[in-house]
Amino acid sequence: MFSLKKTYPLLLLLSLILSLPPAPLYGAAHRIDKSPSAEKPAAHAPLPGPGKKVPLADGYYFIYGFDKKPKLGTVIMKVEVFTKDGKKDTSLEVKGDAGMPSMRGAHETGERPFQLSKKGDYLLPVNIVMPGDWEIRLTFFRGGKVVFRGRYNFDV
Repeated sequence: MFSLKKTYPLLLLLSLILSLPPAPLYGAAHRIDKSPSAEKPAAHAPLPGPGKKVPLADGYYFIYGFDKKPKLGTVIMKVEVFTKDGKKDTSLEVKGDAGMPSMRGAHETGERPFQLSKKGDYLLPVNIVMPGDWEIRLTFFRGGKVVFRGRYNFDV
């Protein structure tokens, strides 16, 4: 038989649990802003392999590569920008972001500016912290406006 003295605490606990708001399925970091003001960043186009010419706006192009084959530790990504006449140009701003596509957010560097060397090369140190698939996303700016976005995927 039911005893009110024995079931009352259970009913009270059940009513408290049911009155709580539902917990989110994902943490706050995974919430998507669906407001009209939220802008989706433009996609980064896949880049051809290192050492190949990649066209930019107005006949410009760039060539990129690494100081050594990417492996654990720090590698330097080098970008050279050229005019349509083939002369080296340093008038653009170049930014890079590296990370592991299979672990988004875990090893992302955040967008950082490339540093300009005395030779007119754009340089960015990239710290490879674990083996696996990696991606470097490049963004080129002229006068504060984006003129190109590209990405290069590689394995370590």
